[in-house]
Amino acid sequence: MVDQNKLPVQEPIFFNQINVDLPLENIYKRLGYRSGATILSKPQKKETEKIINDALPFIELRGGAVIEPVQKKNEIISIGGISIASRLLCSLLKESDEVLLCAATAGEKIIKEIKECGKSDLTRAVIFDAAASEIVDACFEWIINYYNRQLQRIDKRLTDKRISCGFADFAIENQKKIYDLLKLKKIGINITQQFMLIPEKSATAVLGVINI
Repeated sequence: MVDQNKLPVQEPIFFNQINVDLPLENIYKRLGYRSGATILSKPQKKETEKIINDALPFIELRGGAVIEPVQKKNEIISIGGISIASRLLCSLLKESDEVLLCAATAGEKIIKEIKECGKSDLTRAVIFDAAASEIVDACFEWIINYYNRQLQRIDKRLTDKRISCGFADFAIENQKKIYDLLKLKKIGINITQQFMLIPEKSATAVLGVINI
């Protein structure tokens, strides 16, 4: 019998065309600007925002996600046939019997452009870097909103908090396990022997699925 209160376990869903609103305020924060503390002249603001907009054609947002059932034993979490030992993950999933694994990338073109700008225009490179980082974060919010709309139909939602490998005791080595479950090679993401994602400006995240 199918449990009507759970989404069916499925292969990862890939999102190849993601459009997000420009997170301009967050880009400024990443650049170190603080409201009320940092003063930009109109020409400085205009030039900064021109550079931010110049970065956009080089950013090719893609993402992937999958919902998997969770099994828990002591501080060991089992997801899709893999096991992860992490108190942080256990805390995140304390009210969950399903988990959302997701990933987002800005693509290769922006990384190449940042490196090229860094040779002759460091300011431009820094602004491009900040824009790419914040737009990838906005991509995660897009994916989360997508799944929350689906989950709402069965009286569930995602946890407000999301975590990524490398935080606290959620070891970076777990990145490879999540990478494999999400089949991220299909959207052009590779992983190094040190468990770093390539291209840069690629990331994974984990959220719990909870009852409303």
